Amino acid sequence: MFNWRETASDLLKQGEVFCLVTITATEGSTPRDTGTIMLVTNTNENGGDEYGTIGGGNLEYAAIKTARNCLESGHRQQTLDYILGPDVEQCCGGRVELSFSVVKAQEDMPDMPALKSASVCLFGVGHVGSAVAIALAPLPFTLRLYDNRNDKIIGGVLPYSDPVDAVSAAAKHTLFLVMTHDHSLDYGLVSAILKRGDFAFLGLIGSKTKRARFMSRLKKDGFTNRQLSRLTCPIGIQGIQGKEPEIIAASVAAQLLQKLEASYGENT
Repeated sequence: MFNWRETASDLLKQGEVFCLVTITATEGSTPRDTGTIMLVTNTNENGGDEYGTIGGGNLEYAAIKTARNCLESGHRQQTLDYILGPDVEQCCGGRVELSFSVVKAQEDMPDMPALKSASVCLFGVGHVGSAVAIALAPLPFTLRLYDNRNDKIIGGVLPYSDPVDAVSAAAKHTLFLVMTHDHSLDYGLVSAILKRGDFAFLGLIGSKTKRARFMSRLKKDGFTNRQLSRLTCPIGIQGIQGKEPEIIAASVAAQLLQKLEASYGENT
């Protein structure tokens, strides 16, 4: 996922001047939402570079042209309206308001809200876990990977010996994914997460049979139906049957995005 703050910081460190193009308002059907940002420069032999996208098409082409005009003319700030109709040869039918801000130094950066993201703790970086990590990497998630096998503790993967300790270290409202190589380890992690209670999502990889066995054991261990209803197993969105790691990963990523979108709606 494009992190405009990091890109802007890198450009400023390199002495680059750029134009910050922001969607400040929308009406009707539009290709991107309010708050979407693109950065435009004009300092190389090809005319400049663009970072991010406000939706592509002729709207973006017109915005890039305006941004470069701002950079060349020294016009630091302006706001323009675009109707997504015949004038820009787009049939969305909506309206987009764009602001253009020339940024020459850190103090020129606008005060804007941080990117929305959610914390994900993934236990088990086998074939499926690794594929899920790759699928989530460009998305609005802060990902922490855990494994208790020495040969998997590479590339930022965190070791753990006690499931309870590992789970307790996570932030509130974390989305948990449990997909280790060992069912007893899965059970220990699921139990610890359910006991915490303050999580946003708990997904366990496995079949309906595995779910039934876990549910039976969890009930015997004193967990209530209310607690058990928060366990998602199998994981992934409905309708996708493929069992290849990459297909499971795409399905899980879509499911987490649904949870994230739902949480945005609850907070607006």
